[in-house]
Amino acid sequence: MIRSEKISLSIGNLNLFKELSFTIERGGNVCFAGPSGRGKSSLLKMLQGYILPDTGRLEINGMELNTGNIKGIRSIMAYIPQNINLPVTDGSELLKLISDNPQKEEVSHIIENLGMPAGMLSHRFDEMSGGQKQRIVIAICLSLGREIILLDEPTASLDNGSIRKLMSVINSLNNKTVVSASHNAEWIQFAGKIIEL
Repeated sequence: MIRSEKISLSIGNLNLFKELSFTIERGGNVCFAGPSGRGKSSLLKMLQGYILPDTGRLEINGMELNTGNIKGIRSIMAYIPQNINLPVTDGSELLKLISDNPQKEEVSHIIENLGMPAGMLSHRFDEMSGGQKQRIVIAICLSLGREIILLDEPTASLDNGSIRKLMSVINSLNNKTVVSASHNAEWIQFAGKIIEL
């Protein structure tokens, strides 16, 4: 499903990774692991075509990632960012913004499975904790039903109990490819495959 062949990326004088090759099978759960500043978030952006490799080749669903097919590739992905400070008032507004066919019941179901009341979808973000807001964003993105789920530091604002609930929700996804970036030891261990950067 996702294949990297000897990709390299530098930002300024900093080499983030060099000739990195890996394969992620359809339905896999893979985590890019390593200390801060090693290119984990950049690699997730690269999978979406926001950053292109300096050298090497990326394939997604048999298509080489390039400017001609970036839009089609992004349409099969849901990206859950590390930065959850979004320009919306609440989860309902975010859902309408990113979905042509909002699945409010599905979002509410996921929110409950993440350990919160379904009504949190309509609560103001500025009245929520970071962990509550992060779980709302995760629930909305998972409700989109995309083939590939990209999560950037998904445990950043979560306590241990919330992390385990998130793991349970991820485990319940059918035929979804999950690619995350994390330095959380419990999350890394949860992944089926680890790619060290």
